[in-house]
Amino acid sequence: MPGRAATAYTRAVDDVRQGTPAVQDLRALRRWWWVPVAAIVIAVVVALALVAVSSSSAEARFRENVVIDALPPLFGPPIAPGPFDYARVATSDAVIADVAQRAGTTPELMKPRLTAEARINTPEIDFKVTGANALAVGRAWRDSFERAAVEQTPSLEATLAQPYERQLAAAAAALQQRSDVALAAPNGAIEQQQLKAAQENYETASRLSQSYTITAGTMKAQPFAVVGPYVVSAGVRSTRGRLAAALAIGLVAGVIAALLLEWTSRRRTGATTSSDNVMRGARFHPASPPVSPDDAEVLSAADNSGFQPAYDGTLPAAVSADAPAPIERPSKRAGRGSR
Repeated sequence: MPGRAATAYTRAVDDVRQGTPAVQDLRALRRWWWVPVAAIVIAVVVALALVAVSSSSAEARFRENVVIDALPPLFGPPIAPGPFDYARVATSDAVIADVAQRAGTTPELMKPRLTAEARINTPEIDFKVTGANALAVGRAWRDSFERAAVEQTPSLEATLAQPYERQLAAAAAALQQRSDVALAAPNGAIEQQQLKAAQENYETASRLSQSYTITAGTMKAQPFAVVGPYVVSAGVRSTRGRLAAALAIGLVAGVIAALLLEWTSRRRTGATTSSDNVMRGARFHPASPPVSPDDAEVLSAADNSGFQPAYDGTLPAAVSADAPAPIERPSKRAGRGSR
């Protein structure tokens, strides 16, 4: 019992000295400060290595949109290039040749790596680059596409207006034919009516053609990136995001590791202190000698009644058999007699 009391007292004193759990955690972090620092350094190094590997060989993507600014046509419905038209511009031979030149390769090797996909009911275009150094190629492709989109927008509008140009040519041919027939029969009423209808068709087709020509001349394109080039294989889309994630993960892992080390250290210290207290209690309070069954019954009855029997100076039989015989000291009378 004295050994247990000493152990409990020691633990209570240690608890008072250590303070609250929050204070203990702060002391643990101050003691094991190098553990979070090492964890953060390792996490940042791993993140930078992943950035280098993923940037050199991965899949890069980005998304573009093109806004058209032009005067509406005076005659006819409005016509403007759409995402499918600009997707064809992105994969045209001129754009691919420019990207291949900037990447230091040939158009034949570059073309299979580039994919531009337009979707229905959305003005955006999805770009995808595969192969080595995909992120750098994606950035070069974005620059080439935006420059080509600005330059080729008027020609795209003219291409979309080609049906009206063909309609004008057909109306001009029909007018020439009806004019020849009317000249051959100047008094024919039917021939004159057909000539008049041909003239009206030609005027309408001419107005439509001129209207779309003016619209194409004033049309301007403003391409912009909805989502900039990024590497798909990485969980985070930018180097800054990866470093931030690495710092957070390293800090959390380091704090947890420091607290675990502190907990392990306390466990070891507590076990050592308990064993020392037990040894001290055993040293200053030796174990009591064994008790015989008869004496055990007497002690049990005394405990139940609250009465403590008086000690008569004798030891139990089981103890006196094993214990050494007491040393008898000479009395003063015997000493005086011997003198």
